[in-house]
Amino acid sequence: MATQNVNYERTMRAASGDGDNDFGLKVFSGVVLEAFTAASVFYDRSNSFMSVKQLTGGVSAQWPIIGKDPASSYHTPGTFINEQASQGSNVKRIQMYQKTVTCDDYLVNALDIPFSDLNLLHFDVLGPFATKLGRNLGRVLDRKIAMLAFKASLEGSQVTNGDVYSGGFNVNTTGITSAAPATAYPASPQGAYNFRKDLASLCQKFDEGNVPDGSRYLFITPTIKTALRFETNWSGSAIIAANVMPSHFNADTSSDPSDVASRVIGNLEGFNIIMTNNLPDADYSASAISSSTNIEDKAAFNLAKYQLKCDGLTVSTVTTKKPVAIALCSADTGSPAIGMVQASGLQTYMEDDQRRNTKFMKAQLMCGLDTLCPWSAGSISIGA
Repeated sequence: MATQNVNYERTMRAASGDGDNDFGLKVFSGVVLEAFTAASVFYDRSNSFMSVKQLTGGVSAQWPIIGKDPASSYHTPGTFINEQASQGSNVKRIQMYQKTVTCDDYLVNALDIPFSDLNLLHFDVLGPFATKLGRNLGRVLDRKIAMLAFKASLEGSQVTNGDVYSGGFNVNTTGITSAAPATAYPASPQGAYNFRKDLASLCQKFDEGNVPDGSRYLFITPTIKTALRFETNWSGSAIIAANVMPSHFNADTSSDPSDVASRVIGNLEGFNIIMTNNLPDADYSASAISSSTNIEDKAAFNLAKYQLKCDGLTVSTVTTKKPVAIALCSADTGSPAIGMVQASGLQTYMEDDQRRNTKFMKAQLMCGLDTLCPWSAGSISIGA
């Protein structure tokens, strides 16, 4: 009987004529993207409090920074209406200057997995390894954004080329032993009250600074989340302590369980509360990063704009501040705290390297960040 050739389509082929492993590559890309999104609470909410520009050529982009509003005045009928200066005749009526944000180098996370491991292991490792690639990139990028937000909150009012703009907002508590957050905000009703009191002070600063009260976000550390568990009596009856105020804080579930990227666990003083473990908490100055052996620290804080000593410890007569919460408000008003230029989004690649007998997996992105409008950022910090 003659042998007859049979035409068939490979199960991993997306369409006729496409590559045999199309679906495999898409699964890998999807796993990385899902892990990246799940690990990021700052970058994934970029449109909420960051302004993003896509680069189609060049290495940087510019943003106009608009300062104080012009003044209003009464008008006498028949007289010519002139625009009013905000602080007298010598100050520009609409105060503006520009900020340039430059793209960083590629941020890359890659793995080489020996064929022998893939052949001998009786369980899948490609999926978990792809998750690690995306998760690490999300964490590193979040740490860079958190550092910029903290630096913005510490900026004071400045004058640039005759243009005046307001600084950020910070509430700082000193005298904390070893700058330990759990000392300032212990897991007790007193710790919950201490933080709520500081948050109320930060909210007051935002309100008095005319910061938009819509879409305010507060990113807290796990230590603060634990302390806030004691803000109310979970039995649903009386408040645990007289100095503890009732709240709408739920430390266990998201306010929107169907939205994985939201992670809003409550609302305090008008801020949507989100927990993250990516706030800066050590010495990330230029000298410290230069001598550091931590690869992730070098990736996150390799450039001067991401560097700051923020361990809360005293050096000579200067006390640095350690953030326990960072606040950012909506960029809908045109005054985002942070700007981002993006040369490429999240890219993934996987191939067999026959010269090394390994499977090569790579995830990368290329973007740059910097502060824009510091008055849209705030922080709560402690210092020894």
